[in-house]
Amino acid sequence: MKILFIAPSELLATRAEEIITKRNLDVCVKVGAVEKAKEIATRAIQSGTKVLISRGGTGALLRKNFDIPVITVKFSSGCYIEAFETIRNIKGSIAFFSVEEIQGSVRTLCYLMHVKATYYRFHDEQSAEEAVKKAIQDGNVLGVGGTVTREYARRYRLDYITLENAQEDIETALDSAQQALSSLLLEETKRKVLQVQLRRYEAIFNYTHDGIIAIDKNGKVEVVNKQAERILPLKNKPYEGKDIEDVLPTTRLKSTLKSGEMEIDELMKVENAIINTNRIPILIGDQIEGVVATFRDIESIQITEQKIRSNLHKRGMVSRHRFADIIGESDAIKKAIRIAKSYAKYTSNIMLIGEIGTGKEMFAHSIHRESQRRNHPLVTLNCANISSAALLAELQGYENGYGPFGNKGRKEGAFELAHGGTLFLDKVEAAPLEVQAVLLRILEDKEVRRMGGDHVIPVDVRIIASTNPAIFGEIENENFLEELYYMLGVLTLEIPPLRERAGDSLLLCNEWFHHFFGADYRKYEDKILTIEQHMEGYNWKGNVRQLSNFVERVGVLLTNGVAVEDILSTLPRLKPKETEPKETDVTLERWSREAIIKALSVNQLNVSRTARLLKCSRSTLYKKMEEFNIRITNMK
Repeated sequence: MKILFIAPSELLATRAEEIITKRNLDVCVKVGAVEKAKEIATRAIQSGTKVLISRGGTGALLRKNFDIPVITVKFSSGCYIEAFETIRNIKGSIAFFSVEEIQGSVRTLCYLMHVKATYYRFHDEQSAEEAVKKAIQDGNVLGVGGTVTREYARRYRLDYITLENAQEDIETALDSAQQALSSLLLEETKRKVLQVQLRRYEAIFNYTHDGIIAIDKNGKVEVVNKQAERILPLKNKPYEGKDIEDVLPTTRLKSTLKSGEMEIDELMKVENAIINTNRIPILIGDQIEGVVATFRDIESIQITEQKIRSNLHKRGMVSRHRFADIIGESDAIKKAIRIAKSYAKYTSNIMLIGEIGTGKEMFAHSIHRESQRRNHPLVTLNCANISSAALLAELQGYENGYGPFGNKGRKEGAFELAHGGTLFLDKVEAAPLEVQAVLLRILEDKEVRRMGGDHVIPVDVRIIASTNPAIFGEIENENFLEELYYMLGVLTLEIPPLRERAGDSLLLCNEWFHHFFGADYRKYEDKILTIEQHMEGYNWKGNVRQLSNFVERVGVLLTNGVAVEDILSTLPRLKPKETEPKETDVTLERWSREAIIKALSVNQLNVSRTARLLKCSRSTLYKKMEEFNIRITNMK
């Protein structure tokens, strides 16, 4: 039986059996109080009983000793009515014994019937005995309660009335027991389903064709399945509890842990193999609690490679970078990223302005990846070091026989390839004027005609263009169409040079050195720190690109056992960070008042940027502004 009714008295057992039979319930009834009830319950639970029913002190004892539900048959006010027929004729104080607080209705009856009553509570046999003793000591002449205190009342010769439950009390308890059993069975069913799911997941986890690795929020390995061991060159077994970089240095799980961004179907090189991987952050609320990565097996990789070979023309048409790849904690780079992310939400054209090596291409890729066009092509076209004819052919495409150098066949242009997506025009300031004019027309008309073609092709393309600050001089010298600049620069973003990114050079070095050395980083850590200290204060004219090359060169030398002193001696071209240009180096004699005002306007009245554009010091610029009576007023 799943439900056992343990009645402290024969009368309660009889009444319960009558109700159970009448209602055709699957409930067993046993008679026993206190310790005997405990023995009965122990055997029943071992045989599969899920819910117990009892009364008063016996119920309290069962609840204390067993962790299954114990339903109490409570005494309602109706149980006391019969007792009051006797109580009303008693002269002296009456003791009422109960496990729970005596009901207010009973207290009211005592008051109305002028019964002098004292109330005693207990919770086990010992406290029941003490309650009876106290009642006798207090001068009570009669006790009223259940079977537990009845035994002690008899032992200490206190007259006693045993309460018995009414039918409604028993039915209420039986209903509660049925509900408790239903809840338990439902929970057991859910638990079994969960266990089956866990076994199923365990089987999938260990016997899937994909390798799986999971790390916690601290980057420590939690689980590694068998396929991951087969596919990947894992180190330092057993893996659990170790830092992921000590187990698999080439993975980017910590990067995903930091960014919280899902990475799907990305390729990574592991030794001589190309592995397809997914990295999924585990989010609980807004907190990142870990990352799970899957690695596709050899068979799937071969299928992927076949697919890649059959779509060679799509190479270079996907984003290779994301904002999380941009390393830096300086206010300057954070501001640039923040603005770039806001630009990504819109479809307006963007002009990225920055010196060589500042990461303009990385920003372009990241903006595309964050935009609504992320699932469409990203086409890159470098406008530098290419003839007008070749650049026009790349932009417009051509029909058979109209290639720039007699090329055979037809070719889709960059605008066609990028339809629905993004076209990244790198180094746009280098585009010849002829190309600029064609580009302006395509942007205005939103259609392109192939060279030699007889019809126009509508195109929906967002342009992200990159340029160095020299473009403003090109505009001034009429080497770049001002109208095209405004068409491309609906949204503009200045990428800060490394010298304006306080502290970022060391962050970048640290990241790249970790990537270069992998698990061997700690072996070279002291030497790296010495070299990094030597680097502080240097002006990286080539910005991030120059710094990256420097780190790679140092890594190669350290790996080959070259001493730090010798490495430092090979770096004579690193020059200390320069102070502001001297006035004597550059003057503004050749600039007119109008030219200075235009430069200030282009740079939104920022004197520092204007001075860099005009290649002079700030003090020289201020003197020329004073000479031409140019004043900047702050509006508040």
